[in-house]
Amino acid sequence: MLRTRRNHRTVRAAAVALSALLALPLAACGGGDAADDGPVTLQFTWWGNDARAKVTEEAIDLFEAKYPDIKVQTSFGAFDAYFQKLSTQIAGGDAPDVVQMDRAYLREYADRNALLDLEKYIKDGTLKVADLTPTLLPAGKVGDATYAIPIAQNTQGVIYDPALWSKAGVTPPSTTWTWNDLLAAGQKLSQASGGKVAGFGDFGFAIDWFDIWLQQRGKKIYTDDGKLGFEEADLAQFWTMTGQFRTAGALAPAELTTQMDGSVQNSSLIKKGVTAEVNYDSSFSPMISAYGAPLAIGPMPSDTDKRGMIASMAMAYSVAERSEHPKQAAMLIDFLINDEAAGKVLAVSRGMPANAKVRDVLAPSLAANDKLVYDFESSVTSQLLPTPPAQPKGGGAVKAEFQRVYDEVIFGRITPQEGAKRLITEAKSQLG
Repeated sequence: MLRTRRNHRTVRAAAVALSALLALPLAACGGGDAADDGPVTLQFTWWGNDARAKVTEEAIDLFEAKYPDIKVQTSFGAFDAYFQKLSTQIAGGDAPDVVQMDRAYLREYADRNALLDLEKYIKDGTLKVADLTPTLLPAGKVGDATYAIPIAQNTQGVIYDPALWSKAGVTPPSTTWTWNDLLAAGQKLSQASGGKVAGFGDFGFAIDWFDIWLQQRGKKIYTDDGKLGFEEADLAQFWTMTGQFRTAGALAPAELTTQMDGSVQNSSLIKKGVTAEVNYDSSFSPMISAYGAPLAIGPMPSDTDKRGMIASMAMAYSVAERSEHPKQAAMLIDFLINDEAAGKVLAVSRGMPANAKVRDVLAPSLAANDKLVYDFESSVTSQLLPTPPAQPKGGGAVKAEFQRVYDEVIFGRITPQEGAKRLITEAKSQLG
């Protein structure tokens, strides 16, 4: 459900978002700085849950206090619903001024001229990026244009219930544990609950987690020139492994996995169907609030000398190409990423801040749960791979298709080999 400061709106499924995006006309030029003088109202939208919304609204209150002539109306929703609505708004010429952007969709929106090149506002000082982690900035570029400004850095890990793990006598994840260790831990955790709670959420549903497995083997989802960086055999092997883990009781059943959509509320861990799941550390604090009990986070397992975890652009802010108030939109982005007071409010709700100065100010005052994220990232920094470039056009569609095909696999309608072949065929079509 999307929520604004004034009302609630229903949304449709993610598949519609992809169809709407592919149908987008090339956008006309933006409205320019048409309202530099006098009161301005910006529309700002993002994906997330109530916990992220609360701190975002508090940060916006600070912005409005600093710039009383700029008012901000907001909306947010779950990931899939968010992009469905955003695609519809852009197609109708009614996109919000400031949008939260995901790396998987950045190039697609940029190539459809739906996003504004922010270089103008970077050069004139409206949008300051000097204190942002340098390795994150390229992730917001497509060609020579900057279409997105990194909000934060996050990485991947295993979020788990330490009380259930301790009760089952399972050792917490470490920098030495392997996929076989995960299998053994998952079986033991499931047995400790009498089979009522699986050990881990099924990580086979998301292309992001497959990418980590590939990175451990010296491969990746996409090559630098936008082609597929893996073969059918790689994906078939990965999905065969998750199938073996699920059969052994280490992973959640298909009925639980098919409900996952990237939102906190549909997480297998939040539904108390598993004791742990692979996720981004930016989800850690919101998940604790939803889970209602302490959680912990540890590194990904690996069978190689590579951990495969990426220093990822957690999310980014973009300005709609048709925004009538692009300068004020850039001012809002600048405030949210650079203002220290806003940084303290937002904390790690979207991941570790991309601004180094904000991180330094934030660290001593972090809440206990946020401090766990900070400490986790600090402990694995030396093992993190650099942020990859924007995904090729079609990456968002491939991401959605990956999950759709996996549903067919986990319910036994097709084999992992057939699923891998189908995904590769569809991916080449989308990327082509």
